[in-house]
Amino acid sequence: MEALYQYIIFDLDGTLIKSEEGLYDSITYALEKSGVHPGDRKDMKRMIGPVLWESFQKFYNMSAEEADRANAYFTEAYDREGIYNVSIYEGVEQMLETLRNAGRILLVVTAKPRDMAETVLKHTGIDQYFQAVIGPAREDKKTDKGSLLKKALSFLATTRTDHFHNEQAVMVGDRRFDIEGAGEAGIRSIGVLYGYGDRQELISAGVTYLAETPADVVKLICRESV
Repeated sequence: MEALYQYIIFDLDGTLIKSEEGLYDSITYALEKSGVHPGDRKDMKRMIGPVLWESFQKFYNMSAEEADRANAYFTEAYDREGIYNVSIYEGVEQMLETLRNAGRILLVVTAKPRDMAETVLKHTGIDQYFQAVIGPAREDKKTDKGSLLKKALSFLATTRTDHFHNEQAVMVGDRRFDIEGAGEAGIRSIGVLYGYGDRQELISAGVTYLAETPADVVKLICRESV
């Protein structure tokens, strides 16, 4: 029997890599340069997932112009150092290798600018597993996971020759943005519980499956039916 999920689309931060320290340092730098008190570091967790330009406005009451400057400060710090302050979650590389060896096609879809995502993947040594990395350009201020996932599905539909169907794809992510985006794109989702979201957030967003570990992701994908 043909496996149900052939195309596996991964989020990056909180799903493949632990990136909070580099992100928090860069966000702190941006806020301090903007004259804003960073507050409690643990509150910055809410900044991981959505587009930073929007989060600066939502969580720190910045105007669009102020968010532009803060975003530029963030990029300055992140490019210099923060982007390299990452590590792979335990079990992730084994997950990727198992899925690739099982013939699955792997992609990354992230709200992080594409060039930054590619740098992180190369730095951590897991870039070899992915057919494509889809993310916004640096100048894109507004984007959403649903639109990015639709772009990924369009890529698959135009590059695969084996009669691609959306039902063959699944999104793996850790935040509601990933799960809601999957719903918008018309595909199912796996919510991982080791990242930056929690069980209730993922369930409320309409997640299809939950996985405690990367090994659980493999089990969900590699079984022949659901």
